[in-house]
Amino acid sequence: MNGRPGARFHLSVLLLISDDLISAENFFVRRCSKARIIISRATMKTSSRMFGLNTFLGGMLFLACSPLWACLDHPSLLALADKEMQYLLQRIPPAFADAVSDQLIQGQMTAKASDTCQVRWQLTLPEVDIAEAQALLQAEPAKQIMLAAQGYQIPEQTNVEAEFAVDQATLQPLHQEVLQTAPLGKLRASVELMYAMLTQARTNSRQDAQLPWAQAELESVQTSCQQQFRADDSKKACACYSQGLAEKYSARQVKYNRYLMTNPYAFATGNGGDFKQLDKALQASCGLSS
Repeated sequence: MNGRPGARFHLSVLLLISDDLISAENFFVRRCSKARIIISRATMKTSSRMFGLNTFLGGMLFLACSPLWACLDHPSLLALADKEMQYLLQRIPPAFADAVSDQLIQGQMTAKASDTCQVRWQLTLPEVDIAEAQALLQAEPAKQIMLAAQGYQIPEQTNVEAEFAVDQATLQPLHQEVLQTAPLGKLRASVELMYAMLTQARTNSRQDAQLPWAQAELESVQTSCQQQFRADDSKKACACYSQGLAEKYSARQVKYNRYLMTNPYAFATGNGGDFKQLDKALQASCGLSS
């Protein structure tokens, strides 16, 4: 017996046959050639009064197959799923993290029965985000054509998945699996593209601007302000600054705009300009200096 946890599963097949037991046995031996096979035979005589029939069953074949290794046990799959989600959270613009925080995105990792260490990564995305991203892309046909020519596309359905091979020791995808031409690489790139577009589009959205600020969000901006700027009365000045931002933008929009300011490519798209002007004006009017 092999003691590796979660690595073995059993398929039991019970055959009641009247003849040609040998043929059935050979069939299953071929089907389970990579497995350990246990075969036991017995004869059994049974009778049935239903419809006045008497049936003789000449043999019983019990087959237990322990086929292909599932190289990762349940805790390893959970760890791998967490690693992949953390990778996406660190790489993809912040609209993705907000959807995860809102529990609109879920990920699941499952093992495949295979000669190699293969897993399936399934990601469930919110339909409203896909529809919004599709509308943004369709409004810019030239951009859509350019991205498609470069092999980029945004998801078209809420369930996206990729199968890939894993290094069992490090719980990392093999190098060739993360290339953009591989299923996992394509999945990552498509989700990143979608949430990059949504982050940029939502920076100045009036609908998003109406979202109320929580007290903790105001305090977070004030704390960040006190760490970044100087003032005669930093607490008062930063309260002025955060209130000025809150009058025009939601907390998430402030986060999105600050992301654009630290990302030259994203800022070059033209988004974030109004926020940058307001940011400078508030610094001056609230008595802040860097």
